[in-house]
Amino acid sequence: MDLNLDPDARRRLQALASHAPSPVPLLTTADLLGSGVDRTSIRRLVDAGELTRQERGIFSPNLSGTPDPMIVRICAHNAAASGALHVYTHTSAALLWGLSLWRARPLVHVAHASRAGETGIRDDVVRHNQRIPDRDIRIRNGMRVTSLERTIIDCARLLPFELAVIVADSGLAHGADVEELRRLVAEGKGTRGIRRVREVLTAADGRSESPAETRFRLLLTEWNLPEPELQLWITTAGGRERVDFGWAERRLVIEVHGFAKYFDYGPPDAKMAAQQAREARLIAAGWRVLNIYWPELDDVDALRSKVRAFLTTPHGLASIA
Repeated sequence: MDLNLDPDARRRLQALASHAPSPVPLLTTADLLGSGVDRTSIRRLVDAGELTRQERGIFSPNLSGTPDPMIVRICAHNAAASGALHVYTHTSAALLWGLSLWRARPLVHVAHASRAGETGIRDDVVRHNQRIPDRDIRIRNGMRVTSLERTIIDCARLLPFELAVIVADSGLAHGADVEELRRLVAEGKGTRGIRRVREVLTAADGRSESPAETRFRLLLTEWNLPEPELQLWITTAGGRERVDFGWAERRLVIEVHGFAKYFDYGPPDAKMAAQQAREARLIAAGWRVLNIYWPELDDVDALRSKVRAFLTTPHGLASIA
C-alpha cells in the first residue's frame, strides 16, 4: 500500500529521534507536533511501521540500532506511568539487568502496592498487586526494578525449569550475591513455588556463558554422562584457549555454538574461519573436539547419541584399518 508519506515528515522524524534520550528513543505527540510532523503524518508513519504507538501519546521510532523491543516497551510503559510508584519485576527486571532470556513471553511485569488508576492502550502488562520491600529494589536507567537476586528468585517461580536456570546462570555471571539468594529462599519457606526455586538454584552455574551452554549442561546432567569442567583453559601453540566443556583426563572438548556467536558480532564467514583455526590449534595440541550447534539442542535423542559416542570412543586411530 502506498501511504504517500511526506519526505519532509520522515526527515523531521529521523532528526527528532536522533536527539531523543539514549539508549531508548521515545517521542511524545507534543514532540512530533513541535517538530512539524502533523497528526496526519503521525498516522501515516504508524501505518508504515516507522513509528510504533507504545502508549497514549508515546511513540518509538523504528530505527536500526535501537534496543530490544521489549526494553523499549518497558521504557515506554515507565514514561506513561511516571509519578506512579511501581517496580519492574520478573522477566522485565531480568531484561533491564541485561540477563539472558529465552522463549520468555513478551510481557511487561510490574508490581504496585495498588492497581488503582492504571490504564493503557495495550494488554501486554501483567500487574502484580504486591509491595516490594525497599531492600529488594534497585534503580536501573532511572527505573525501579527488583534487585538482581530478587529477579532471579521471581523468574524461578514464573518460568519453566530450563528457562529459569538460564536466567539464574546469567544472574550469577552478573554478580548475584549467593548469600542474598539464600536469604530470599529462607524468607520464602513454605510459599508457593519455593521448591522450584531451590531446584533452579541447585542447578545454576554462573560459568555457563550463554543459553546454549546452559541447555547443554542440563542435558549432560539428565543423561548422567561424566561431568565436564566448564570454561577449561588449554595451552596451544597459539596461546591459552578457553573451551566451553572439557574432560582433561581424556583430552576431550565440546564447544556449544549459539546463534549469537555467528550473527551478532561480525560476518558469519569470518567467525567460522576463526572457529576452524581455533579447533586446528586444539587438535594439534592433542585434543579431540566436538562442535554442537543451537538447532541440535532441539533434537535431544540424536544429540544424546552423538555426544555419548564422542565421549565413549577410544582416543586414537583404532577405527583405521
